[in-house]
Parts: sequence; structure tokens; C-alpha cells
Amino acid sequence: MRRYRLGVDTGGTFTDLCIFEEGSGNVVTTKVPSTPSNPALAVVNGIRRLIDKEGVSPEQLCFLIHGTTVATNALLEHKGAATALLTTEGFEDVLHIGRQNRPKLYDFRAARPAPIVSRSSRFGVPERILHTGEILRPLDKTKARRIVALIGERGIRSIAISLLHSYANPVHERELADLVAEALPGAHVTVSADVLPEFREYERTSTVCINAYVMPKVNDYVAHLERRMKDMGIASDLYIMQSNGGVITARTARRISARTVLSGPAGGALTGVFISRTIGRPNVVTIDMGGTSSDICLIEGGTPRLTTESEIGGYPIKLPMIDINTIGAGGGSIAYLDPGGALRVGPESAGADPGPVCYGRGGTEPTVTDANLVLGRLSPSGLLGGEMPLDLEAAARAMEEKIARPLGIDVIRAAEGILSVVHANMIRGIRRVSVERGHDPREFILVPFGGAGPMHGVDLARALNMKEIVVPPHPGISSAVGMLSADVRHDYVQTHIEGSREADAERIQSIFEEMEARGTEQLRQEGFSGPSVVLIRSADMRYVRQSYELPVPVTEGTLTEQSLAAITEDFHRLHKKAYGYARNSETVEFVNLRVVALGRLPEFRGAKRSARDPGAPKPAGSREVCFAGRPVKTPIYLRHRLPDGMVVHGPAIVEQMDSTIVVLPGYRAVSDPYGNLIIRASGEPEKGRP
Repeated sequence: MRRYRLGVDTGGTFTDLCIFEEGSGNVVTTKVPSTPSNPALAVVNGIRRLIDKEGVSPEQLCFLIHGTTVATNALLEHKGAATALLTTEGFEDVLHIGRQNRPKLYDFRAARPAPIVSRSSRFGVPERILHTGEILRPLDKTKARRIVALIGERGIRSIAISLLHSYANPVHERELADLVAEALPGAHVTVSADVLPEFREYERTSTVCINAYVMPKVNDYVAHLERRMKDMGIASDLYIMQSNGGVITARTARRISARTVLSGPAGGALTGVFISRTIGRPNVVTIDMGGTSSDICLIEGGTPRLTTESEIGGYPIKLPMIDINTIGAGGGSIAYLDPGGALRVGPESAGADPGPVCYGRGGTEPTVTDANLVLGRLSPSGLLGGEMPLDLEAAARAMEEKIARPLGIDVIRAAEGILSVVHANMIRGIRRVSVERGHDPREFILVPFGGAGPMHGVDLARALNMKEIVVPPHPGISSAVGMLSADVRHDYVQTHIEGSREADAERIQSIFEEMEARGTEQLRQEGFSGPSVVLIRSADMRYVRQSYELPVPVTEGTLTEQSLAAITEDFHRLHKKAYGYARNSETVEFVNLRVVALGRLPEFRGAKRSARDPGAPKPAGSREVCFAGRPVKTPIYLRHRLPDGMVVHGPAIVEQMDSTIVVLPGYRAVSDPYGNLIIRASGEPEKGRP
């Protein structure tokens, strides 16, 4: 029986689906309109449409992974559950005090977002544990029961528990969780020792509260989708994409829902990893440009950078995530003139509804998509292969009224100005993940995707002197495709602050082994064993009195004094690489110990196309496209008709169902055996092909 994997990515406008046959490597994709009121409806509709189209029976779906925006939207739109926080008495205001950093250094009116748990719902419980794990004051269970009863009377059914120094000893958190379960059966309880047993009270408490805030919605959504899948007869369990680029089971996602807040963008980053591996280019910058924003990720040596210092909507969340820089530059970004008369683009977006003016859904403000249409980069016949018609005249009128006439220029110059401004924003975003972190973008290839990314990729690469642009076969559905290359992943962390010179190797070894045992058991329950289980150790380290740490790899095996000294030397080397200096005589200390437990899935690899005679390029038509203010009759190619090795010389437009690719004058594009479109300047030599 044929076996298929299915990736599903829910977005604001469309839900993207990708089905992969394990035997042949064939990939088929589709898009369906999203259903924001109940995202599961679009997922089910898309699955039915795709399996009907391909003649696949639900029993043949052996693996289904889903990237969801439910947690993200609940947090950004402040539509999560009413949440209570139980914390150590006297520390009820940790969320409000935070780190006292101002959002904007010179703006005295700048305000941080209000804590997601209101002051009236934060309760101090009499107890105290020291940083050593010693109990200074036992938990007052009588008062704790009264507080829990009060929470129940208020109708709150999601409770975060974050006690001082519980990472060193979680006994009081466990006792509190038992009290809540006894008094409020069915309540959602988040315990910091389960989510983040790590020091720094503000970030830990914020993360735990975020988890409690989004958990009920994620729970309901995942449970509903599981039921619908079962009703459809789908053989696979439901797996959820998490923010660190790994996969978790639906059961884990329902318990630690905060792991899914960057679910979709993480899938996009994995597309870059997959492209890097396929074409043999280890250094990649990806830019996923959708309707509202662009997600930018740097991949070095085939691996994306992870961070535990992220913010979502202004709220710190200290869980491992792929380091993605999101900027307000998308196809729907609105162009306007500021009070000084300067042209600005974004971050405000027309969104999916009403959308750009050319969508004909009531939008009145010109956007990046309208500018691309006016310049001829987009086909007037519409998007999605003509299923979504575009109104060129309406876009031109809006641009004339709002931009061109006030500036005293024509519509073409106005449209090109909009693209110049949005490109400048995107270039700054790329520099932020590359130049500002010690990376030269000229040593990386650019992989643009998303519905709008390939229209702007060559412009961005040219401005940054990047020599190669690689557009994936399905750029508008790349996040769903990338998810299929992920492995099951679980992250474990334990704070252990100790100077490296005095460190107890046996104690550190025992902490690693305890976390590895938990990871191995978790993966065993999920069906992984033997070589498919991979355990990766690392340690967060810093110089004494530093306020930040660097992750340092720790090799397998029994730790000794010699191996701890080698780890310390690695820290000095990594510190010099990251910051330009190292202080080898300074004392180094361990801060957090980490273990990543991976359950390796069969490798995802697209089918290599059989070689065909490339012949002469045959355009499907032509239209006038403006380049540098001058209309040029430009050939239009259909991507699915481009054979392997076929060279398309710019200027050219390559169209497909889910995106449009612009090849600028002076550039050439060639399709490789895996369906990637590789674009280089005409004077650049060919590199080795995969």
C-alpha cells in the first residue's frame, strides 16, 4: 500500500496543504481559503480536496503534521482564556515590573503591553524555597485552598503556577497543582517545573502565563481537529509543528501549547534547511513574504539558529525557538505619506479582508500588491491561476489619488517608490540577522518564498550583493512543505549555576542523564527506539557577572574534569566568534544544562525529475512590465512547463499557481533537477549542480 505524508499550514488568507508520496517522492500542493472563525474547517476541506484530487484513501495517510496559528492569534489578539497566576507571596507583581526596559529608548510615552494576567487575578501563596532547593517556609495549604476556591468562584479555569526558585525544587508547585485538581476538576493547570525549570523569574513566569493563556483554545482546537480526522478515517495521529523546528504530538501540544506560537514560520525556516541540503549550499537566508509580514531566518552550516529570548506581541517567552526576524513588510502592507510628506510602507496591512485595492473587496489604501500589479509584475488576469481576479484600474486610481498626485509624480514612479521603500525595510531585516551578527550576506544564498517573496527576491539579492537566489518549487506553500522534513523533538532544560573550575562533573553528568532518560522514555511512548533516537547535549555558559549566556555543545559520554575544561575552551572560542573578543583568564560558569531528544523520521526528499531536452524557452505570452521607470515587453513563462536545465534570460516573469517570480534584466534563471529555480546575474559563473 502506498504511504503518504501530509503537511498543513494555516495562514490568515489561505490554508496550504502539501501531500508527499514516500515511495516516489512526488509532491502535490493545494490552497484553500482559511476559515478564521474555525480554522479546522479549512484544514478538513483542504484534506478532502487534496485526497480526492489525488485518489488517496485516508488510510494511506501515515503522517499528518499541522502548523497552526491558534496560539499566536490568541496571544496577539488578546483572545486567550481568563487566567489566574499562583506565585510566591510578595512576588505578585513580577509580571508588571518586568525588566524595566523601555520599548523605545527616547519615547517617554511608549508603553509596554498590559500583563496578560491582570493584577486582580494574581495571587500570592505563603511558601518559600531558596535557590539551593532548600525549603525555607512550607506551603500554607489552608490559605492555598482558600485562594483556589476564590479562583473557582470567579469562573477562572486556566491557572498558571510559578513559584520562586521552583526550578531548584518543584515540590510546592506539585502540591499546589494537586490542590487545584482536587478543588477544580477539569481546570487547565500549567506548572512552571513542567514548562520551564529555568531561572530568571520574570521570563519564566511570563512563559508559564502565556502557556496558561493560550492552552484552552489550543486544547479545544486540537481536540476538535483530532475528532474530525478520526471521522474521516485518517490513519495518522495528529502531529503539531512547534516553534523550535521539531514536531510534537497533539497530546504534548495540548499540554505545553506555548511551544506552538511560531508554528508556521518555523516550517518556513525548515524549507531553507531542506533547500540547503538538496542543492549543497550550507549558508542560506530565507525570507517568507506573505500578505502582512516577512519572516527572515539565517541558516549557517545547514542549521538555523535557535534562541530562547523571544518576544511575541511584547511578551517574553523563554522556550527554544528558531531565531526568526519578523518585519511588517508583506503584499498587503499599506503605502501612505507621513505628516512630512515622505513615502512610507507598512507596518499596517490591509490584511486578507478587505485586502489590497486590486482584490475588489473594499480596500481603499494602495499596497505593495497594488504596486506590483501597476508595474506589470503581477498578471491582470489574477492570482491562483486566474481563480482570484485583480482590478488593475482600481489599483491605479488609488495610487494616483493617495500617492502620485500629492507627490506630483506619475503612477509608475509612485509604484516604483513603494517597492523601493518596502525593499529598504526588507534589506534592513536581512542585515539584522546577518551583518549585525557578524555574517557577510555575500557568503549566503537567498531563498525567497511565500506568495510575494519571489517577486522581490532578485531586487533584495542585488542590493545586498548576494550572488544566488533559489526559489523553491512551491514557494507559496513552502511552510507546509518544510514541515514534512521535520523530526519529532523534545527540549529539556535544568538550571545549574556553577563555576567551571569547581564544577562537579559527576553531578552535571547525572543531570544530563536524567534529562536523557526522560527524553528517551517520551520518544519510546511515541514509537521511537534504537538509531531513530538521537540525544544532543548543550550547556548555556557565561563569564561571571555577565547577564547573557552562549550555548555550547557538549559531547556524548561520561564527563570528566578534562572534558569540562574542553567545554570551557569551546565557550571562549564561541564568545570570540560572536562578540569579537574572549577573556580566557576570566571565570566561566555553567548556567543551564540542555538536552534535545530527537525522534528521526524517514528522510523527506523530493523526486528528482528525469532529464529532458531543455530546447529553446517558449513563453506562454508577454506583457509590458516596468523596470527602472521604462515599460519593457516581457516574456511570461509558466513554471510547470520549464524543463530541467532550461535557461530563462531576464527580463522575464515566471508564473505559477501559488506565486510569481520576477527575473530582472541582467539575470538568468535555470530550473534544477529538483524543480528549484536558480537565479544568478548573467555574468556569474555556473556552480556545481545537485
